[in-house]
Amino acid sequence: MNQLTAIVDGKRATMLTEGSIAEAARSCRDRFGARFEGFAPIPTEIKARSKWAEYRAKQVSREELEAWLTVQDDEAEIRKLFNGMRG
Repeated sequence: MNQLTAIVDGKRATMLTEGSIAEAARSCRDRFGARFEGFAPIPTEIKARSKWAEYRAKQVSREELEAWLTVQDDEAEIRKLFNGMRG
């Protein structure tokens, strides 16, 4: 379970999700429409856990996971978290 902070009409709202961040954004857009402004900065651990869950559920391939990692500013930290999740 991941906790995200959605910004709706300029106000913060807590959102719990077991899905990906993309699914959470889609859910917020469906629920709030144009009032949904996006998420507050997402902590590295939450990004890592979400992407790892997608990988484990075979929603993304190893190649897609590696490509996503290369564009992250905190790639080394995420790789460290992934290594811890493998065990």
